[in-house]
Amino acid sequence: MWTIFLISCFACFVGKTVGWQSEIIVTLPNGAIRGRVEETYSNVTFYAFQQIPFAEPPVGKLRFLAPQPAKEWDGVLDCTMETTICRQMYSISTIEGEDCLHLHVYTPVLPGSDPTLPVMFYIYGGGFEQGSANYYGAGPHYFMEHDVVLVGINYRTGPLGFLSTGDTVIPGNGGLKDQNLALKWVQDNIQFFGGDPKKVTIFGQSAGAASVSYQTLSKQSTADYLIMAFFRAAIAQSGAALCPWTYQRHARNIAYQFAAQFDSSFNESRSSEELLELLQSIPEQDLADVAISFRPTGINLNEIMDGFIYAPVIEVDHDDAFFTERQYEVLSSGDFNQVPLLIGICSEEAIQNAANITSFHDSVAWFESDVRQMVNEDLHITDDANKTLAGEQIRKIYTDGQLADDLSSAMRMFSDLYFTRGIRKHADIQSRFTDVYFYQFSYFGNMTGQQLVELPGAGKVGHSGDYMYQWAQGNQSNVHVFPDSDVLTHERFMKLFTDFSKYLNPTPEESELIQNLIWPKYTEDEPYYLDIDTELSIKESPRGESYSKWLEVYETYGVQPFDTY
Repeated sequence: MWTIFLISCFACFVGKTVGWQSEIIVTLPNGAIRGRVEETYSNVTFYAFQQIPFAEPPVGKLRFLAPQPAKEWDGVLDCTMETTICRQMYSISTIEGEDCLHLHVYTPVLPGSDPTLPVMFYIYGGGFEQGSANYYGAGPHYFMEHDVVLVGINYRTGPLGFLSTGDTVIPGNGGLKDQNLALKWVQDNIQFFGGDPKKVTIFGQSAGAASVSYQTLSKQSTADYLIMAFFRAAIAQSGAALCPWTYQRHARNIAYQFAAQFDSSFNESRSSEELLELLQSIPEQDLADVAISFRPTGINLNEIMDGFIYAPVIEVDHDDAFFTERQYEVLSSGDFNQVPLLIGICSEEAIQNAANITSFHDSVAWFESDVRQMVNEDLHITDDANKTLAGEQIRKIYTDGQLADDLSSAMRMFSDLYFTRGIRKHADIQSRFTDVYFYQFSYFGNMTGQQLVELPGAGKVGHSGDYMYQWAQGNQSNVHVFPDSDVLTHERFMKLFTDFSKYLNPTPEESELIQNLIWPKYTEDEPYYLDIDTELSIKESPRGESYSKWLEVYETYGVQPFDTY
């Protein structure tokens, strides 16, 4: 049984005054929690429960290992504020810590209401190195106005979340396992917040989007619920498990080099157990300080092309493995959680790389000084002659001359190389098995929050350029401080996403807000997509000219079996 208590107190918030705020107590199977009552700028009341533990603190002997379910607690746990996010690689925050495996639940209905609402489960991005579901950077207000329950989670990043010895000692994928345990928590608890555990949509951006697709590929997402997965739909924004940066092929080498930063005599003659013992003994702050500056030697450090240092791995087969087979092969076989997918890109994912045009030119010139550097590791080409030929063919996709002399073409190449190609391939393959809806976010406004970089023939919206159209910043949820066209785009974007979570279709019926368009499904043969700009329009084959030529590169030079693409 769950119980609810209301305790009134006066409060005033930045951006909008809420006359009387209430606190609310809900009793869960693990214990009672106290949340608070909030209000959006549009006067929608919602209930916020922050920092609910879903796992035991991953510290001491649990560091680097799979998360363990949270134990019961006594008394009422204060979940009215957020005091900890997971350790970050680069943006040092005063609220970082290892004891971070918490989640936040925001609901526009009084807990225990019937009928229950669809649930949207958010996984943040940050290159598997940083990020959080922090209230002041990912405010839930806009979602609360669309009759969904929102869950935001913390998961481990950097070495704490993705270090691996390539065996069962530190198998890896700790961050993905954190996400998965949080999904199981939702199945067991979300009904106490007015959410329907049978109507969960997982969604994320960048590394969060890649995490979403990894969750769809993992058997762990159905481990305790063999009839159905932990979710019934997925949304991937600017990322997929087939993107080259989402997978680390040299994890054991990296783990040993990392350990050697703390003991210079440490090498691969030592056992994985010794490595684990050493790294579990290092103070948290020392571990974080070294992780920031650590750069392994002997592997390609173009991380966006060939895998972030700390990223998902293919584990050896064991009972708790999250993922044991190549991503591309699992997807192609159809042996995954076949749920509808909404997936998309920003119009020029890499455009912010050219914010400093001189620096961008120099980077391009260096990059093409040896065309073999344009060849992804996932092509698995070992012969230098073939690698050179492949590099020349890749450059020719975009220009007959030098990329450094044609920065617009160089920009399109980087966007495809890092993001678009893998995302589109993921959509192609998955559309053989499930409904897929593809979009391109092309609208650039004040709400985009990016410097406008204009290159002839290139799109304007860079990676994460759609983020601010979904998330309030703290309690400032007044979208009307932005131009009308920004507000319209925001309203359209939110409706499409939340309708997909409700109906498994982003346009279940005609709507004036959506220009009475019906968004067609994407297939390999008919790759329709919705272009989200000042006006909405249905187009065909996102970045199709270059994508078709990339397919030729993989067919001519690629060595199967593939992992990423």
